[in-house]
Amino acid sequence: MTQHPPPQETTVHQDGANPQSQGKAIDIVFLQDTTGSQGPYIQSARQAIRGICEKISASENLSQGLLRFGLIAFRDHPPQDMSYVTKSFGFTSNIDVMQSNLASLVASGGGDGPEAQTAALAEALNLQWADNAVKIVILITDSPPHGIGEPHDGFQQSPDQNDPLDIARQMAERGITLFVVGCEPALSKYHHAVDFYTGLAQITSGKIFPLLMADKLGDYIVGTAVETIETEKLIGEFEQVIVNDVYENNTSIEAVTERLRNQLDQRGAKINTIDVENVYNISEAAANNANVWQTSDSITSARSRVKKIRTPRMKHTYASGQAVPKVAMQMQQLSHQQAGRIVQQSMARSSVVTPMGYVSRLSGKSVANTALPPGA
Repeated sequence: MTQHPPPQETTVHQDGANPQSQGKAIDIVFLQDTTGSQGPYIQSARQAIRGICEKISASENLSQGLLRFGLIAFRDHPPQDMSYVTKSFGFTSNIDVMQSNLASLVASGGGDGPEAQTAALAEALNLQWADNAVKIVILITDSPPHGIGEPHDGFQQSPDQNDPLDIARQMAERGITLFVVGCEPALSKYHHAVDFYTGLAQITSGKIFPLLMADKLGDYIVGTAVETIETEKLIGEFEQVIVNDVYENNTSIEAVTERLRNQLDQRGAKINTIDVENVYNISEAAANNANVWQTSDSITSARSRVKKIRTPRMKHTYASGQAVPKVAMQMQQLSHQQAGRIVQQSMARSSVVTPMGYVSRLSGKSVANTALPPGA
């Protein structure tokens, strides 16, 4: 496991700004599905990448070279697709190069529905990330990975023997946050995809965002990046305090979360927050499924515990194309969920992440993640 150096003490101002963090590197990796249906999303990413770079750089006063983009294209495993499984372009700080890399991608192939997302996640984990950078992975896809129990999946297990849940836990330990941009309405037509990606992203304290219009992709990427960057400032300030409180003072994860939120509320701390209107029908069964994926040691053990949801996953107005979700970026006080992300990401970077909690790399002490829902 990678050992992380102790954070430098920082100060977050009431407006959320942190001058000491403005020189911090930012690495953002796109995992781009390049199977047949993805042409509009590839085109949108290529058109938006320069604006994405400019907006993120301006928000953080970044000098040239501190913001790097990576790109990993993926299709499927043979025999479903014989062209390639993954194609990695590595990192670059040159936007012209990134645009050229995106322009070289052609949407084609795919076969049985599930694709090689797990292989792309594994490749992203092992990229040459900058030391102490803000690390973000954005998976753009309209299908699930192999092995999660979808009908007609050509592989009952992950073809490359990697388990995406294990990869996500390793990402959390290395400070990598995963966001999934689910291309709808295609993704929600699968039995398990939305719940699976919800649980997978939650392992890293990330999220899934539904995307109905390809030309909105740039807004999603800027919003997730800016919110993550500002969250990282608070992790830099509070990480050591949080870890000590849990491991040395035996304070529960939930209690530390509530204390952190109260402390930040009292000083009026705010961060830029992306808010995407929920397009999915709220379902206790769906939430339970996501928790199963998040807290299982493998996709094999999770498959028998998740329940098929037979009601429509998307609200009718969105599924029918009558409406598109509103996307807003605004400065606001931290929510309980955001405080929880700070606590859980701080713990992950000093621990071995397990399905139900954390094990200290220094002492070997294990603690339960009491922020997980009851019965998870």
